[in-house]
Amino acid sequence: MADIKNFLYAWCGKKKLTPNYDIRAAGNKNRQKFMCEVRVDGFNYIGMGNSTNKKDAQTNAARDFVNYLVRVGEMNAAEVPALGVSAPDGDQPDGGGGGGGGGGSFGNLPFSGPLPPHLVVKTEQEGGSSCGPVPGVTGLGYSRGGNCGWGGGGGGGGAQWDRGANLKEYYAKREEQEAQATLESEEVDLNANLHGNWTLENAKARLNQFFQKEKTSAEYKYSQVGPDHNRSFIAEMQLFVRQLGRRITAREHGSNKKLAAQSCALSLIRQLYHLGVIEAYSGVTKKKEGETLEAFEVNVSPELQQQLNNVVQELGVQVPPPPADPSSSVSLVQAKMATFEPSQRQSGAGVVPWSPPQVNWNPWTSSNIDEGPLAFCTPEQISSDLRDELMFQLEHDDNLQKVLIGRDQLPVKHFEEEIMAAVDNNPVVIIRGATGCGKTTQVPQYILDRFIKGSRASDCNIVVTQPRRISAVSVAERVAYERGEDLGTSCGYSVRFESVLPRPHASILFCTVGVLLRKLEAGIRGISHVIVDEIHERDINTDLDGGAQRRGSRAHPGPCHPCVGHHSIPTKCSENTSSTVPSSRCSINPSRSRKKKDKDLGGDDD
Repeated sequence: MADIKNFLYAWCGKKKLTPNYDIRAAGNKNRQKFMCEVRVDGFNYIGMGNSTNKKDAQTNAARDFVNYLVRVGEMNAAEVPALGVSAPDGDQPDGGGGGGGGGGSFGNLPFSGPLPPHLVVKTEQEGGSSCGPVPGVTGLGYSRGGNCGWGGGGGGGGAQWDRGANLKEYYAKREEQEAQATLESEEVDLNANLHGNWTLENAKARLNQFFQKEKTSAEYKYSQVGPDHNRSFIAEMQLFVRQLGRRITAREHGSNKKLAAQSCALSLIRQLYHLGVIEAYSGVTKKKEGETLEAFEVNVSPELQQQLNNVVQELGVQVPPPPADPSSSVSLVQAKMATFEPSQRQSGAGVVPWSPPQVNWNPWTSSNIDEGPLAFCTPEQISSDLRDELMFQLEHDDNLQKVLIGRDQLPVKHFEEEIMAAVDNNPVVIIRGATGCGKTTQVPQYILDRFIKGSRASDCNIVVTQPRRISAVSVAERVAYERGEDLGTSCGYSVRFESVLPRPHASILFCTVGVLLRKLEAGIRGISHVIVDEIHERDINTDLDGGAQRRGSRAHPGPCHPCVGHHSIPTKCSENTSSTVPSSRCSINPSRSRKKKDKDLGGDDD
């Protein structure tokens, strides 16, 4: 695979531009991550990526910016390097090539990436089975069936998969990342100010200075602990302090000898500091006494003085007058205005950063997917996998068939085609319907099912806001029940202090308006549809959300990012707030009365 960073750099070089990368640390000390932003002059967009290391974070940010250039027509999609290693000749991305047997339309994961152990066992157990989709095999809402596309059965031309080599590479990479995370976490010191600002970086040098001053020495004693695969070291040192007339001892642990020695030296230095033997760290090294010299008189010949005056006049240097007190110092450096680096250009004022769903981006956690099967899947593979899983569920789940019969009796079902046509052709759609018509639970499912059945599942992620916590949780549970799934598969919720997030692609997230506003601060990357329910219950958060969506519709026009609003009041009440955005209105007339009144204060709609 060609490096996406080099590809972006070469493209910018043709236009005499340079991509600027800005990397900062994020996360906590237990699982530190790096956030990278890339900017290019002349483009009002910031590519963003994050990962557990800086290199992958830069790669993800570069790919995000390249995808933006493709969307705006600055770059041809065929020129962009593919994500991951391409499959060998004869292998088809949807798993149907090479006579793998069975249904060849089933989407498989790429052949280059290793499988997690539980998927390896499951695949081997089903080595001779048919290639139909098996829901829930991957644990992420994506399925895998038999030996389709893997060339394991039927004598086809599928790619051969070396289990040992791939697993070895998979675990070697994980061990390397864990070791790097351990080293970074050991170097973090949050209470250095309590111990004279002595840290791992400066403690060992100060201890060597102490030995030179006292004309003494001591050696570290190392010992190993732990098994071979998890080896660590302990460093010990004991030294005599003449000022105190006693000995002090330190014994510290580290993942390698260097860190163990630094930790041991830090313990000794902090003991000396608290005992009053050494000073606090000031960041300035002490000058030797020999470096300070006393002033002495100098005689200059008149010829040399004349030459110096001529040079000063030629250069235009203004010599300051001599001070009245010869002992006082005078600076010969002329004062200059301070120069500051130009500040980074920010994105458009008031516009929320947005990008369509991407294959290696999880919109619910706002992070890149660097590990697991989804890290190297193509959009076609994800869409085909989810489509086959849904079709398999519709054909074999009897309980789901009963639920679908009840859903078809709701009044909103008669307006499904009209609603979907309005959503496809307008950036903003206002749906008006009486309580109980089913607009809250059915419209998001109509949109999701349309994308899944149309093999565009990887391009759909829906956010639905509710005015109260109990509404978001209860509606999410109802939608998950209607889809015959558990919470966290294709449907989830996020409220304050509690979240059950769905899968990264082709999913619906129910949340409160406050949660969505906090998400807007970092951008709604990877979100294709935003549905604001119960818009008639206006408050400050709802108005802020509406204003942000209006600016987003202007900055990101097109059918790929519609903002859909629900309310059950006359549409004239909302014309003042959305008159500047092209919109379409759909009215739903219920054909039956609601049999049971909902006792939930936030559950006005089904």
